[in-house]
Amino acid sequence: MLESVHADVVLVNCDAEEIDFTTAIRQIRRQSPMAAFILLSDDPAEELFFAAETGAQDIIERHDHAHLIYVVNREQQNMITKRQLLDAKTEAEEAKQRWTLLTNSSQEAIAYVHEGMHVHANPAYLSLFGYQEADDVEGLPFMDLIASEDRLKFKPVLRMLEKEHTAENIEINCVTNEGETLAVEMRFAPTRMEGESCTQVIVTDRSARTDYQQRLEDLAHYDMDTGLYNRNYFLEQLEERLQQAMADENRLGLPTFDIANLKDIRTEAGMDPGDQVLRETARLLNEATYESDLLARFGEHEFALLCTPDTDAKAVAYRLLEKLEQYDFGVSPKPKFVVGLAFSDTPPVRSAHDLLHHATLAWKRALEKKEDVIVFDESITETAAGADNIDETLVQLIDEALEKDNRFVPAYQPVVSLHGNSREDYSIYLRLRDNDDKLLLPSEFMPEAVKSGRMAEIDRWVIRRSIREVAEHRQKGHRINFLVSLSSAGITDDSLLLWICDCLREFKAKGAWLTFVVSQEEMTRHLEQMEQLAEGLKQINCRIAMSHFSFEQEAVNLSKHLSLDMVCFETDTARNIARDKEHRELLGSYNEQLQKEGIKTVVTHIEEAAQLALLWNIGVNYIQGNFIQEPVDSIVYDAEL
Repeated sequence: MLESVHADVVLVNCDAEEIDFTTAIRQIRRQSPMAAFILLSDDPAEELFFAAETGAQDIIERHDHAHLIYVVNREQQNMITKRQLLDAKTEAEEAKQRWTLLTNSSQEAIAYVHEGMHVHANPAYLSLFGYQEADDVEGLPFMDLIASEDRLKFKPVLRMLEKEHTAENIEINCVTNEGETLAVEMRFAPTRMEGESCTQVIVTDRSARTDYQQRLEDLAHYDMDTGLYNRNYFLEQLEERLQQAMADENRLGLPTFDIANLKDIRTEAGMDPGDQVLRETARLLNEATYESDLLARFGEHEFALLCTPDTDAKAVAYRLLEKLEQYDFGVSPKPKFVVGLAFSDTPPVRSAHDLLHHATLAWKRALEKKEDVIVFDESITETAAGADNIDETLVQLIDEALEKDNRFVPAYQPVVSLHGNSREDYSIYLRLRDNDDKLLLPSEFMPEAVKSGRMAEIDRWVIRRSIREVAEHRQKGHRINFLVSLSSAGITDDSLLLWICDCLREFKAKGAWLTFVVSQEEMTRHLEQMEQLAEGLKQINCRIAMSHFSFEQEAVNLSKHLSLDMVCFETDTARNIARDKEHRELLGSYNEQLQKEGIKTVVTHIEEAAQLALLWNIGVNYIQGNFIQEPVDSIVYDAEL
């Protein structure tokens, strides 16, 4: 029986003659090594030797109950302290193991220095300086790694390290074990190792960092699929060169090439052959353009070529078209190309967007008329104005809003949890202030933004503003999160993800504070780009939501495929469930499917209280609408009222 005893405090009646206490105590200690033993005796003085022999914590007179209670309480408290100490030692050992694992697996070169000597270095540090084993640097003076020409510069740093165990970051030249010079940046932080104060040194190879920055810059400038410049970089260069050409009274030519039947090729021949046509087109165009001209992939199947004033843009357009048409792509149907050409001296051209818009109208006209090349002229402007109904005044307002940051006005509407979630989510909407100081709704100006090619820039304006504001709210202690809509132009913008990362760093914000909302239609239309964007956004902890969720299994499959965090049902859902039992059952079914996949659900456009009760019973996660709160131009907290 004693072998199964687990005890904190054991009372031993030493006056009981029938028990072998020495054996009993030994057996109990096997099961409870930390147990405290208290000996009870009518004559405690006679049992002192036995108490010392067995390691008992105390011996007291058997009938002294007050003393017994005091001793038991004391030993119980001692037991709690022992366990806390044991837990602390275990946690310290685990922390040390984690520290060792993290340090040794880190890609950063890390060393620990005490009194000017190395006491530890991780594998990345050893590799950077050309050493094989940690023993090679342990005990090595830190100054030995500093290049001779920089030792005088480093001495004040070393003195500061010995005194404070930290110092300002420094860029300095070091020398490797092979004698090669190495340009590095060093960062210092005070720490402790084996109970001793020391300095953690993190060393970054500046040449490697420069290479990394160059790779990031390349990613920001180039299209990943074709290797050509991407839309964003092309727009920047186009604006810059256009302004210079206008100042110098020079003429720029802009041919745009469209693979008119790429969608048919992908449908009939497959995605891979379609992608191959895209890459081959890019290669052929790149090989045949002048070095001074700028070629970019501008859309899903469009390419743009900015020709310098010295280039005959029209001749180049025909020459490139002939090259493309004569090439055997090896697919059926054969690729069909159309070219739109615009010149910077054809009015009205005020910006890069105008010139691009003219070129786009030209190739669309070529497609309509089944012609190969169309050069933009003012007659197309008139026809296009009738067909596309572009409001130039609105476009000018949009341009001013993008340039001066004083016409776009954000509005905020809360997304409220039906089940007490403490998150404070807000959808962001955009208003445009016109010349009469009236605020235009998105439905009044967004169509013009789409037709005039401004959506990519508007997306960026909203994203940057959202990141800046959410960071400000978070700094004040408010748990704000923003839902930001993204258009098709944003989805197809290859450089958007890196730009978002730059904005997060600039404002010291976290990706988890943002949810990017894309409609089901746009997700489906640009699935390949959406997959890449979703993967990248997940890596920086941003959330992704689908809007306008149609009640179809395809929408559920798409949500699972993209690992979405949230789904917003069709905007008429709240109205339909209030009057249609079948629709309520449909919502309940899809709501359950999505939630089983860990996807939160949202019903928007709540108009009346009756809808809330229905949605509560169905189990929808979040609600939004004017009945809850209309969009407002600022977020006000209760403490500020």
